[in-house]
Amino acid sequence: MTQPLVSRLSCLLLAGLICPASAELAPGDRIGVTLRGVPATEQEKVNGKYQVGESGSVRLPLLEKLVPARGLSPEQFARAAETAYKQDGIYDQPAIEVEVFAGGDQGGEALISVGGQVRRAGQTPFRKDMTVIQAIDAAGGRNDFGSRNVLLLRGGKQYCLDFTNLKHKNIVLLPWDSLQVEQKGILDRWKGDETKIKDLLKRG
Repeated sequence: MTQPLVSRLSCLLLAGLICPASAELAPGDRIGVTLRGVPATEQEKVNGKYQVGESGSVRLPLLEKLVPARGLSPEQFARAAETAYKQDGIYDQPAIEVEVFAGGDQGGEALISVGGQVRRAGQTPFRKDMTVIQAIDAAGGRNDFGSRNVLLLRGGKQYCLDFTNLKHKNIVLLPWDSLQVEQKGILDRWKGDETKIKDLLKRG
């Protein structure tokens, strides 16, 4: 058995341990992101654990677009994330470090990611039967710029929820879901489609 294969097998078998830095990211992998080069209050918004979705991308706080991850090394993904924060004008000189944990049943506490126009963007611990409004409340609620449009990212798919609709606010979340509160415009209209979220409403 060649050394690279031994290394990859070890990474897969030792769940909860950090994989070799050369491992390529794949859907289902969980990563730890550490942001440096910015004030501590800003680091808290980004630092945390995230999951690579089925699309092969990762939703990071404050960014409007997903960051591609599939096939990248942790170092390459870190550089891509830094570039994304610079291009969006969020941070001038971010320095990001990435740890990769074995795919599948990694250990650790399940989290929900809440970002966008909330008062404390970042990670919040997942609780059984946790709802959309509970997760957003845990992030301090929407700020003054928060729109009624809330994006739910789950398993590589994106759903647009209406925060003024009680049924939407009470949708039950799953571990590692991500919520992004959009910024409201002049006319704060819901941009979603009820037919596209009907399955979420049934589960809720």
